[in-house]
Amino acid sequence: MDWIKKNVGFVVGLGVAVLSLGGAVFYVLQAGTARDEAKAALEQKNQELDGLVRREVYPNKPNIDAAKKEQETVSKFINDARTRFGLLEEVKSMDNGAFKSLLESTIGQLERDASQAGVKLPSDKYAFTFAEQRKQLQLAATSLPAFSRELADIEDICGILFGAKIHSLLGLKRYGVGTNEGFANPDVIAGKKPGTNDLVGASIYGYEATFQCFSGELGEVIEGLVKSPNCYVVKTINVEPGSGAGVDAAAAAAAPMPMGGGFGGMDPALASRYGLAGRSRYGASQPQLPVAQTAAAPKANEPAIEEKPLKITLALEVIKLAPPVQEGQRKAAPKSETAVQ
Repeated sequence: MDWIKKNVGFVVGLGVAVLSLGGAVFYVLQAGTARDEAKAALEQKNQELDGLVRREVYPNKPNIDAAKKEQETVSKFINDARTRFGLLEEVKSMDNGAFKSLLESTIGQLERDASQAGVKLPSDKYAFTFAEQRKQLQLAATSLPAFSRELADIEDICGILFGAKIHSLLGLKRYGVGTNEGFANPDVIAGKKPGTNDLVGASIYGYEATFQCFSGELGEVIEGLVKSPNCYVVKTINVEPGSGAGVDAAAAAAAPMPMGGGFGGMDPALASRYGLAGRSRYGASQPQLPVAQTAAAPKANEPAIEEKPLKITLALEVIKLAPPVQEGQRKAAPKSETAVQ
């Protein structure tokens, strides 16, 4: 103990040296463990790299054949999808005289088709959304192709409506063309213009048809849209109670109706159209009876429900694709007045 007291400095230094040596040994052991882990990870990565290097070179024949097969599948799907869309026919060079002639002949044909189908039009001189164009002496040459396409679409839509034997056409509207068709035109859907989708080369035109019919005839209209060669996208269908068989409601209410004049009080013109003139709602002929008499009760198993006409407002769009580009040619999609909203 006397020696330690005499050599305190030496003993303290020796203790510090021992502790330092122990810390160094601990650090070396920890570093060795981390080194071993890093070495193992490096070895694993080297094995993965060696596996990639020794693998058969890509692309190989099976992969190329699989890619070709997938390409054929996609091409078949695209061609099948194109058949469900109408093609946007390129309008030949047309002047005002040619368009006016086409417009008048188309309107005249639509009037005859409506008459043959027994469909009442909004007026005797209905222009099928082209009233302003009939008045104008000169139309912008850049608008004539779009007018021609919309006229063809209107003709197709009316063909579907007339083929379904709707009671009456109350009105048509279409997307405006150019800057001359503004919000004041009642034949134009306000704020809407034809557009294009440059990604697929599709042109989009919108229309609105308002008409009166029964539910069965509405079903035939929808079926006609589905079967049409054009691709119609029905945006909305608004159904309201109709005002009668395509006639003014106030006039129909004020007109005298004999007891046997129509099918359950139906307008005589509509009853005659469906072969129900002089028949009661129960199907039996019912002549006008004296006041003292009572009408016979309906027979068993005969319908006693009279369906009311409906007022339909149908908003739809027509989507047409540009003709497919031939090999070795590149043709830009036809531009319309504005881009799709």
